[in-house]
Amino acid sequence: ASALAMDKVLCKAILRSHGFDLAPEIVVYRARFEVDPGGVLDEAERLGYPMFVKPANLGSSVGISKAHDRTELRAALELACGYDRKVLVEGFIDGREIEVAVLGNDDPEASLPGEVVPAKEFYDYEAKYQDVGSVTEVPANLTAEQTATVRDLALRAFAAVDGAGMARGDFFLRRDTGTFVLNEINTIPGFTPISMYPTMWQATGLSYGGLIDRLVALALDRHRDTARNRV
Repeated sequence: ASALAMDKVLCKAILRSHGFDLAPEIVVYRARFEVDPGGVLDEAERLGYPMFVKPANLGSSVGISKAHDRTELRAALELACGYDRKVLVEGFIDGREIEVAVLGNDDPEASLPGEVVPAKEFYDYEAKYQDVGSVTEVPANLTAEQTATVRDLALRAFAAVDGAGMARGDFFLRRDTGTFVLNEINTIPGFTPISMYPTMWQATGLSYGGLIDRLVALALDRHRDTARNRV
């Protein structure tokens, strides 16, 4: 699951095949961008501004930029290509950032959802790890129906990548339609004191220590199951 989820391009292809609503995207390879930057920019601009540019194989928002015009787009592509040979350019989704923690192996559970309100244009590395003004609300202010829907979507995303142990489903709740768009499934979510994963489980009734105990038990259970394989 982690090998798949780390590659944002391949993971989106799998999630889309499972029927998830995802942001539109194009894939840019460094080799092409270096020989035909104008063509790449023209193709990417069809998504419309603003847009996000991400290295395909990194986490914690490293190398990610939000581009508002052609100049920023080119700079964002140059930055991302410094981190990976494959880059994802995604169209902007105007929505609230909703997250759900998932815990389990073959019979996983979903936490109450939380909401991230970034202090900046998006939830970047500093906002995630240094608490520089972003606000998190746990549980998120959603209707009972919205809460049930996003928890179910998180479990479906976990199953789609054959998740085990833990994961965090990240969604956008569209402001125009009120529907959920899956941003990504994160199989190694943050675990700092201000991270959403343990915070959402605490709000759901599972303490930090209890969460660690569960994760250890799930790892041992998966190890026992894997040991049954012939090779």
